[in-house]
Amino acid sequence: MLTRYTLYLDSLEAIKTATKWALTDDFRRLMAVNYAIHDTTFDPNRFEQAQAAVKQKTGLFSKFRGSNNLVWLSFLDAKYEDVGPAIDEALRLDTLLDRKHFRFSALRPFLASQLINVDEPERRLDEASALYQAFKRQHPWLTSEEDLLSALVLVQAFDDHTELNERIESYYEALKVHLPRSNELQLVSHLLMFSKLGRDDAFARFLDWRTRLENQQLAVKSEQLPSLALLSIVSAPNDQDEQAILDITNAEKEQQRWFNTHGLNVAIQLVAAEHITEDASDLLLNGTFAHLLAMQQAASAAASVAIIASTSSSD
Repeated sequence: MLTRYTLYLDSLEAIKTATKWALTDDFRRLMAVNYAIHDTTFDPNRFEQAQAAVKQKTGLFSKFRGSNNLVWLSFLDAKYEDVGPAIDEALRLDTLLDRKHFRFSALRPFLASQLINVDEPERRLDEASALYQAFKRQHPWLTSEEDLLSALVLVQAFDDHTELNERIESYYEALKVHLPRSNELQLVSHLLMFSKLGRDDAFARFLDWRTRLENQQLAVKSEQLPSLALLSIVSAPNDQDEQAILDITNAEKEQQRWFNTHGLNVAIQLVAAEHITEDASDLLLNGTFAHLLAMQQAASAAASVAIIASTSSSD
C-alpha cells in the first residue's frame, strides 16, 4: 500500500514545482492521486505539452482552460499513454453537450471525457439527462450539476434505468437512517450500485468500514463518504487495509501539518486503488474513479474560487 503512496508523493512534489503559482495543495493532491491510481508518474514536460495542446485547440473562455481544469487534464495524462488523441476526442465530444442540463456545467471536461469510446454518445446523454431529472424530482435540494456526471456513468453501466433509479432511492432511504442527508450521501447511493453484493450486505459493509475507521480515531466526514463507498465496493473490511489507511493518513498529516483535511480521502482512495486489477471492470476504474475525482474537483473548486479567479486570467 505504501508503495503506491510513495508514487503519489513523487508525483505530488513534481506537480508542486510545475504548478507553483497556479494551484493550491487541494488541487495538487487530486492530480497526484490520478497518477498513483494509474500506476504512472507525473512528467512535467509531457504535461506542459498537453497544456499547450489544450490552449491551441480551445478559445480563451473555454471550460477546458483554467487552473482548476488541470485536474481534468491530469486524469487524461495519467490514463492515456498518448494524451493528444484523448484531448482531441474530448473536445470533439464536448460539442454534444450544448443541450439542456449539460450546457452550462463546470464539469463539461469530465462529462466529455466520460463519453470517450462510448457507443451512441448522444443517446447516452439523453438517457443521462432523463435520469438526472429523476434525481431532481426526488431530491431537489440535494441534486446539483455534479450529479450529471453520476447519471452519465450510471446509464452506461445499467440497461433498465427505471429499475436503477428505484434501487438508488432504496439505498438512499436506508443510508439516511444512519447518516445526515447530503449530496455526498446521494453519491454514495449511486456508487453502491456497482457493488456485487445485495443492498443490505453492501450497506452493512459500508457502515462497517466507517465504524472501523472511527474506532481508529479517524473522523469520517461527509466529504469522505464517497471514497469510503468506493473502498467498500472493492474490499471487505480487513485489518491490513485498515492499517494502511491509518498509516497513509498519519503520513499525510506529517507532510501537510497545516493543511491535512484531505489526508483521509487520499488514504482511502489509494488503498481502494490497490484492489483495482487489470481484470476489474473498465467502468469501475475509468468511470467510477473518474466520477469520484470529478466530484472532489468540483468541491475543491467551490472552496478555492477566489484563487481560480485570480489565476485563470493568465491561462
